[in-house]
Amino acid sequence: MSLMTNGIAPGPVRFHLACDRMGCRAEVSFDLVIADSPPDTPEDHRGGIPHEAGQARPYIRDMGWHITQGGEGYRCPACSLRRG
Repeated sequence: MSLMTNGIAPGPVRFHLACDRMGCRAEVSFDLVIADSPPDTPEDHRGGIPHEAGQARPYIRDMGWHITQGGEGYRCPACSLRRG
């Protein structure tokens, strides 16, 4: 998956998102302030990324990016419009 984060909630988190379509080099970075702390480590086995990604999902969708079927990765706005 092509979503990475720098920073830990609560507080500012920088998101780095890259298109997962083969041959596409589209990337975007953005900052969001995440107000909620992630779950404890035993409850969040990926170290907070799912929590923070969930908080950013509406913003990512508003930018025109879409998660691929099955959740394997993200596609940029241009690749989201292409078939296949």
